[in-house]
Amino acid sequence: MLEFLAFKHPMLVHLPVGAAILLPLALVAAQRPGRGIKPWWVTCRYLTLIGFFGTVVAMASGWLWARSLGLIPPGRLWAPHLANPTADQWLQVAFWKHQVAALASLVLGLSTLFAANRRRLEHQGLGLLPLLAGFLWCGASLTAGYYGGRMAHPLVTSSLSTSPVPAVAEAVDPEAEFPVRALDYGSLEPIQAEPVRSTTHGNRWIRVWVTPSGADAYREGKPLPPGAYAVMSSLEDRWGRPSFESGPLYMLETLADGKPSLTYYWPRVPEPKRGETGGQASAYWKGRNPNLETCMGCHVKGQAPLDERSSWKTPRRAKPGTDASGNAPTE
Repeated sequence: MLEFLAFKHPMLVHLPVGAAILLPLALVAAQRPGRGIKPWWVTCRYLTLIGFFGTVVAMASGWLWARSLGLIPPGRLWAPHLANPTADQWLQVAFWKHQVAALASLVLGLSTLFAANRRRLEHQGLGLLPLLAGFLWCGASLTAGYYGGRMAHPLVTSSLSTSPVPAVAEAVDPEAEFPVRALDYGSLEPIQAEPVRSTTHGNRWIRVWVTPSGADAYREGKPLPPGAYAVMSSLEDRWGRPSFESGPLYMLETLADGKPSLTYYWPRVPEPKRGETGGQASAYWKGRNPNLETCMGCHVKGQAPLDERSSWKTPRRAKPGTDASGNAPTE
């Protein structure tokens, strides 16, 4: 249910934004004193009520979605403000402004709700207080929607940089929601013939797959050439053997400048394992995500050295009439 609510955030935001846009028109019409003004009261109060509760639901879904995308670090309720943003941090800055405007919209929506429901005489208009609060609420909602739209549909240039931002590449990025290349690891060259247990990766059973251009380098323990990448699939351990439950997917890529870049993808985290992802039910971290700092400490130079790689294979049981190697005993 929480995952459904989180990923429906782009749809849910339309309700409070639409109500906030329509409300000022009704508030202006409700200012006229005299007979026949009461239906405008009802209209204003209805729009205010729907818009406020829509804001609450949209903020809850947005918070869950931001946690799943790593925009809000584990252990925090609020995304940090960047004092000195750079061009590649425009998304985090836009999200910070988005959440500030959303919080202001929540406070102003509650204020408008109380102001619009004040006791009024039959012939009186709603007054200037709800009118002022409604216009401010409309502005905050549109501001939140603007920065939300910027994150979903990047502009041609970023206000944080004088150089053009490749908006087309951002808009059609196939790995914006999930790692397409990593999920296609079966098309790469397998390094191990069978899974091996890795204590450094949660005691899971792992198997490494590498692009053909980097397979030899990986086997020899050398850095992967630029453009090459390795994907490590994993299975949870069950009584000392690989289980049928998939673990996270890891990806190590060498960028054009020769620096390594990591990706961590776990689309459905079992509840007992969510301590590893900061409580997130779904985790997708890549690049400079703060959750990958610990991983980068071991992979700052690329893949692990040969002497640190695991070789713990699945224990074999001898068949009746054979030895531990599977051969028939000799007389």
